[in-house]
Amino acid sequence: MTMLQRLISILTLLTLAACGGGGGSSGTSPLGPGSGTGTGGTGGSSGGATSVPSTVKLVLSGTEISKAAPATLTATITDSSGAPVGNAVVGFTTTRGTLATPAPASVLTNAQGIATTTLSSTLPSATGADEAIVTVGAGTTTLTARVGFTVKAEQPEVRRVSLSSSIITSTSPATYTIKVVDAVGAAVANTIVNFTSSNNLVTFTPVSQVTNSQGEATTIASPRSSASNGADAMRATAVVGGITVFRDEVVQVASSGPTGTPTLDLTLSTQSISSASPATVTATLRDAQGNGVAGQVVTFSVARGLATTNIGTALTQAAPNLGKAVVVLSPTNASSAGADDVTASVNYAGVALSRSQGFQVQATPVTLTGLDAGTSPLSAYGQTTLTLTLSGASVTSPVNITMISSCVALGKATLSPSNFTATTNVVTFQYRDNGCGAVQASDQVQALVTSTGVSRSLTLPITTPTESSIAFRSATPEQIFLRGSGLTETSNVTFEVRDAAGNPLPNRVVEVRLVTGSGGVTMEGRGVESINPPSATPYTQTSNALGQVSVRINSGSQPTPVRVHARLQATPTIATVSSNLSVAVGLPSQLNFSMSQGTRNIEGYNIDGTPNTYQIIAADRSGNPVPAGTSINFVTEGGQIEAIKQTQIVAGIARTTANFVSSEPRPIDGRVTITAYALGEESFIDLNGNNTYDLSEPFQDLGNVFKDRNFDGVFDASVDEFVPLAINNTSSCATPGSDLLLLDASIPSVPGRCDGLWSGAGQVYVRRAAETVLSTSAARPLWASTQGLDSSCQKIAMQVGPNPNQIAQFTRVSGGETWYGGLSDTLNFIAADANPGSLALGLLPRLNPMAAGTRISASTPTAGLAVTVGGGTPVASTSEATGISIAYSFTPPQSAGVIFVTFTSPSGLGTTVSVNVVAGTARPNACP
Repeated sequence: MTMLQRLISILTLLTLAACGGGGGSSGTSPLGPGSGTGTGGTGGSSGGATSVPSTVKLVLSGTEISKAAPATLTATITDSSGAPVGNAVVGFTTTRGTLATPAPASVLTNAQGIATTTLSSTLPSATGADEAIVTVGAGTTTLTARVGFTVKAEQPEVRRVSLSSSIITSTSPATYTIKVVDAVGAAVANTIVNFTSSNNLVTFTPVSQVTNSQGEATTIASPRSSASNGADAMRATAVVGGITVFRDEVVQVASSGPTGTPTLDLTLSTQSISSASPATVTATLRDAQGNGVAGQVVTFSVARGLATTNIGTALTQAAPNLGKAVVVLSPTNASSAGADDVTASVNYAGVALSRSQGFQVQATPVTLTGLDAGTSPLSAYGQTTLTLTLSGASVTSPVNITMISSCVALGKATLSPSNFTATTNVVTFQYRDNGCGAVQASDQVQALVTSTGVSRSLTLPITTPTESSIAFRSATPEQIFLRGSGLTETSNVTFEVRDAAGNPLPNRVVEVRLVTGSGGVTMEGRGVESINPPSATPYTQTSNALGQVSVRINSGSQPTPVRVHARLQATPTIATVSSNLSVAVGLPSQLNFSMSQGTRNIEGYNIDGTPNTYQIIAADRSGNPVPAGTSINFVTEGGQIEAIKQTQIVAGIARTTANFVSSEPRPIDGRVTITAYALGEESFIDLNGNNTYDLSEPFQDLGNVFKDRNFDGVFDASVDEFVPLAINNTSSCATPGSDLLLLDASIPSVPGRCDGLWSGAGQVYVRRAAETVLSTSAARPLWASTQGLDSSCQKIAMQVGPNPNQIAQFTRVSGGETWYGGLSDTLNFIAADANPGSLALGLLPRLNPMAAGTRISASTPTAGLAVTVGGGTPVASTSEATGISIAYSFTPPQSAGVIFVTFTSPSGLGTTVSVNVVAGTARPNACP
């Protein structure tokens, strides 16, 4: 350690002592590459720091330093709470002192508690391991942290400045300049540099030189003699600070450079080529002295594409054909004709050489001399070999042939291959029939020369396949509906005639007969026809190109499955019967129109947006699903509901669901009616089982739809809203002849708005209604039993039904009442909401349930008193107020206490009431 470093360390320690540090045990930290930490005790404030240091963390930016590459040493000081300590004096030292030193040696931390210094090597030659140490005062203690590092000695170096060429010849020597630098990269002037070569092929002028002020030395490198030829390594050597340094450069030495320019010649064996007479193209490469050059790649190309070379590139040969590259030039195809140019190009000795030569292309006539089939006629679905003979095709003169077939164009046959290049005068390919014989007696096959249009044709007879089966393909749609329903009443039934391979057969006569005709089902206007014995004049159709025949089925007045019989006229034993088609009623029937709601009592009296759902399941009079897309309308006098929904078929059932949310307007009694309706038919009792309404059969006569506000099933013109629909009859309504057909609040119907007749085919609206309670968030619990209650009870009159005259008296749980009972007893309440009614309108509060999901709990602060909720929680989905039981028991000698009962709505609002309970004492006055 230098004297200056010692003085700095002593001053740092004195500063720390003056600030209250020292005397305590030092904190320690593990050493590791690049970082270290330390902790110690706490004491008074230090060096103006805003808090007492408790932890020091030391980080080194690199674990290896040198004179030219110092490192940054960072100390972070924090107090016991982890907050940074600012304005703390931090001292930096190293263990050895001779290898590296921090500068500055002491630093004040900033507001982030950070102090940094630079750790540098003391000498370029310094090398070895060392340790950096940080110290900081911490009250009566000194904190320390350590981190290890390695010092690396610097090395001088010989660097290349420039080399004019890596190829050295007598006519093109190379200029070579180097630069000598010391251990820190500074230029070394006045140093001798010696130039030598490893293989002694190069000589230098001068062989040694003294570096200038920039540390540079320059020499000229030349071949040592005219025989010098090959690779060599030039070395520049210098001595810096007693250390010998050098640099090697690999160069290529040539005895002499070219005195002229290399040449490329191009010759053709003939100036006119054809498919039968190609040309040999020879390119000859010579160096500047006229000697052939072997081993060079020559590239050949043809300008206009009339001809092509057998290979695109060729290598120049050795003796005896020194420097020659040879390819064969042929026409691109037999029809190629005209003049073109062939070009040879090569890069040699830094020179790009290219030569071109013109030539004439003569077309070779191609004729097709024969096209024959191995088998004729060809059996249905058979395969045969076709043979094409031609002239003018060869390997050097290929001919492109395209095969054309009318059956292949129809997808009824295959030719393989259909396009090919002929290089011989005989070509074979395969032909397979895929049912072409069913549509035409023979196939026209043609071979065509693509380039000239020369063709050859073949007529190939094909045997007609025989009928094997007739199959039912489809009924579209598979379900139709009663005649006059306004829904789909027609379906197309399709059959397909097939051969033994299962392929369709056209032009076959098929007899089609309707087998079932219940309710007046018809086929092409014809009714049911006999199969055995067959009808005299059956309905017939001829199968089309797809082998198919189709007939139209029209529904009647009765739901029924439908079957159609089809058979071949020429072969009556080949027959089948259709399936999958049925006639359904389709229209929703009133008794089969059902509505249900997700929740009967929702928390919607005080809250907007509380959701609910209403599901419609709709079926026709047979209980079968109505078609998907049947429209259902929804209306309500309170809240908001989706206007129109359409049925979907889900798992074979026709249903739809409408969404509802609570909103204004809200009826005072908290009860809203949701009504759904759709075009359908009135229900009736089918006494004779013909699935058709007949006079004198009892039916459900329906009037206009209305919104039944109080859900009592009675139309009150002063409050109930009439739904203005297009069907608006004015006659009296027929009296139902069966209890099954009676109307109630779920089927709202305005009396005197009927027609007295059964209505079907969409001439009436089927409907359903449901009532939903919009419960308040607050509770108004009532006593269900007052047998043990004292005379402090409070009475309240409430409406308990849809009509205002349905009134009952209830006792409120007002809080603070006293219940007299045994040591164990049960309190019974009604979980009613706080429906307010309207004094101004003379409407009493309505007895409504709390919202579904309301939870009821009981507790007591009295020791020796136990309470439990016996039942009624959570509140169920219901339109009527539900009961709740609270059981309690005393543990003697305790005989009196208080019970708290809390009603918590789904939104979280709680209503709590208290009841005093006394055991073993007769009540002074019973609640009336």
